[in-house]
Amino acid sequence: MKKILISDYDGTFYQNYIDIKKNIDKVNEFRTLDNLFVLATGRSYVDLKQKIDKYEIPYDYLILNHGALLLSKDLEIIKVFTLDKELVDSILEYVSDNKDICDVILISTFDKNVTDTSNIVKIMLKLCSYDKALKVKNYIDDRYTNIRGYLVRDEEHYLVEIVSSEASKSLMIDKILDKEKIIKKNVYTIGDGINDIDMIRDYNGYRVRNSCKELVSVTDRVIDNVSDLISRISN
Repeated sequence: MKKILISDYDGTFYQNYIDIKKNIDKVNEFRTLDNLFVLATGRSYVDLKQKIDKYEIPYDYLILNHGALLLSKDLEIIKVFTLDKELVDSILEYVSDNKDICDVILISTFDKNVTDTSNIVKIMLKLCSYDKALKVKNYIDDRYTNIRGYLVRDEEHYLVEIVSSEASKSLMIDKILDKEKIIKKNVYTIGDGINDIDMIRDYNGYRVRNSCKELVSVTDRVIDNVSDLISRISN
């Protein structure tokens, strides 16, 4: 019977160059058995597409922007949660008055650095220190309703990423299951971060060893990498 594996990208599917090559080989093998593979990430389509092209990562669906966007492998938009235009404009006004924020990036379904505020899927605020980023995130969380904020570290900055409160990796998995007619016991998830909590809690969830502390109370199933999990669930 068809199975589906949903994996986070950063810190999970990609931990290092050697592991990602092993993971890709295993995913290809997994999919030849009529199973499905999904990448579920906080990244935008533009950012993840660079990695997909670089490593030639196979997939059947993409869950993007912390669960605000679901795409098929043919890039059909299955579900998207956009931010209200007035909310986006209000956040931009706050950003213009906050000197700690060094950059703001507006992300739509397929584009990054857009200027039109009417169809925004994610707002990304860049800051230079963790303390300042946390302060901004806490302000955003307290000031605005109908949003969900995430604090993310990239190579050079701390990012406050803002999406709709309806965004959820788990909800997007539900959409895939309805479309593919896959039963819940054949769904497996793996991740390492806070935005993976709902899908790991709601389905057969695993965490990698370098996962955040919040996942420890969600699942005690720990595994080294995606390739090891595929070997386990393929038996």
